[in-house]
Amino acid sequence: MSRRILLLQTEAEQERTKSLYREIFPEDSDAFVDYYYRKRPKRILAMEEEGEIVGMLHINPFSMSFFKKELTASYLYAIGTKKEKRKQGIMGELLRRAFSLLEEEGEPFCFLIPVSESIYSPYGFQTVAKLAKEESEEEESRREKSSRNF
Repeated sequence: MSRRILLLQTEAEQERTKSLYREIFPEDSDAFVDYYYRKRPKRILAMEEEGEIVGMLHINPFSMSFFKKELTASYLYAIGTKKEKRKQGIMGELLRRAFSLLEEEGEPFCFLIPVSESIYSPYGFQTVAKLAKEESEEEESRREKSSRNF
């Protein structure tokens, strides 16, 4: 069995992972997947086995404010393995390669939004914040007014 990790940077290279994305994340619409692959800047680490892509990890640049300082960090996204190839260490290999690549580039940290924290905690990830939908001031005002009427 011949396995290797590829760094896919061009649109043509990244297209090789699109069918795997659709297989792993069927809840995402075709319109979203097409838009994401066409517009979102990213690099993809892909595990290739015997010429077939069996795992992937997307590295997306993400601008953020951290203690009032603007910085770019990497958002790890669409991490997945073909169903029949799971539990073979592919995700771990991809994560270690991503960590190595980002360290070489001087990235201060990376983050992800996991479906389950327990999947990623063995790789050093910890919850630092919970995401919540922010209400606009208008929505908040409208909600307050309607609650006063009861």
